[in-house]
Amino acid sequence: MSDEATEGTAAEPALRTLADKVNWLIDRARPAGRGPCTNAEVAALIERATGVQVSHTAVWKLRNGQAANPQMKLIAALARTFGVHPGFFFDDFDENQAGLLHEQAELLALVRDACVSSTQLRVFLELSPEARQAIIDLIAALTARDGALRHGAAGETQTNVLSH
Repeated sequence: MSDEATEGTAAEPALRTLADKVNWLIDRARPAGRGPCTNAEVAALIERATGVQVSHTAVWKLRNGQAANPQMKLIAALARTFGVHPGFFFDDFDENQAGLLHEQAELLALVRDACVSSTQLRVFLELSPEARQAIIDLIAALTARDGALRHGAAGETQTNVLSH
């Protein structure tokens, strides 16, 4: 197996090309529990976020590597839509920054999936450190309890299946 084939099979794929980067961002922008966004949906999202009109064909070309050198206006619109620095799309983008972007995109996806609004997050951040810690402790306790309940239910089901 080649190095290229094995590289990127970890948690995050290698983002070598413009198409890789665009697809990575688009994949993380989709709502939880639904399939990939269509090129038309991405074009509409860019227009809603920035006012820049982009055709679904332009998005398709970006995603398939056929538009390796898009206009700066499109790069700026993509960056603004997906909340990344425009430099993210260029080859000389600092890998340390790319790692941070991966973490930020993952965090934004988690917040979105949990249906946490920006207002709710802002309120949390404005709490005293003690109050934030109390909420974190509550979440940890509920997570442990939920995990134990799920584990117990799974073990019960498995025991019932094995005994019949």
